[in-house]
Amino acid sequence: MYSGKAKDVQIYENNKVKLIFRDSISAFDGEKKDFLQGKGEVNCRMSAKLFEILNEYGIHTHYHSMIDNNTLICDKVEIIPVEVICRNVTAGSFCRRYGVAKGLDLLPPVIEFFYKDDELHDPLVTQEVAIQLEWMTKKEAMLMRAVTRAVNNILVELFDMISLQLVDFKLEFGRTHDGRIIVADEISGDSMRLWDKETGEVKDKDRYRKDMGDVVQHYNDVYDNLSKLSKLPELSLSTKAQVIVKLKQTVLDPAGEVTLRSLNRMNYQEIDNIKLGKHVFVNCLTAPSSELLKDLSDMSEKLFSNPLIEDYSIDLWFEEER
Repeated sequence: MYSGKAKDVQIYENNKVKLIFRDSISAFDGEKKDFLQGKGEVNCRMSAKLFEILNEYGIHTHYHSMIDNNTLICDKVEIIPVEVICRNVTAGSFCRRYGVAKGLDLLPPVIEFFYKDDELHDPLVTQEVAIQLEWMTKKEAMLMRAVTRAVNNILVELFDMISLQLVDFKLEFGRTHDGRIIVADEISGDSMRLWDKETGEVKDKDRYRKDMGDVVQHYNDVYDNLSKLSKLPELSLSTKAQVIVKLKQTVLDPAGEVTLRSLNRMNYQEIDNIKLGKHVFVNCLTAPSSELLKDLSDMSEKLFSNPLIEDYSIDLWFEEER
């Protein structure tokens, strides 16, 4: 079906695919390439482990099972051509782009979007541009941000338990056949930066980028330490939502008219129309997901608003607990 830089995708069954990890590794948009024995297997194992953990916390991913040392069974998705980078600490291209020192804490973490195109060198893109060019919708961007922050909250605590600092990481998202937005691709040493908290030693793909050597050994160290954990971080994920309800443009608003006349009497003559609405704030004791967004839409149509005369919009986000 598809062959990428480090993985092959093959059609499987029932809207699923095989994700096959190879021993290939590359950097700088494919300008540097090599094969590292065992690299495909450790990335496959680490991705399976991290996807299983995220699924346990209620993060919806494409992962189903690992069927051999190099192969995952996953949902078939249409990959959204926008990568999401979450940065907890300054490093890499962030430092070069903004001329800042390496190792500065970013609180809250910075979320960035990048357009997936090797020929253009995966450029940084604003949310507005990505939506205008129809690479993703406004609703998808909102959900991708919220899910990325929730994943970050989990992974920071998880890696802290094995004395590693999560510097930054990349997530990719896909659209399923029934329209859900879920985390896809892989989560491994290739897609994140990890530093030893005590020594500062690099445990990620920067070892390859900077010719530091022992890439697979350090990937295996991370996986082995994760596998030895007897319990997961005790986290209670919650998602915040705000529903804004307002009258349709064609519906008269008597209370708005009264407010407008009062403003005019107070010499605010530049105001010519007022429509009053309401805000509904909802705290959901679950991770952000397409299903949660659908539930909030159902609540808004059935309870928060009167669909005959009112419109509504939903804003959804995840707040870091740290």
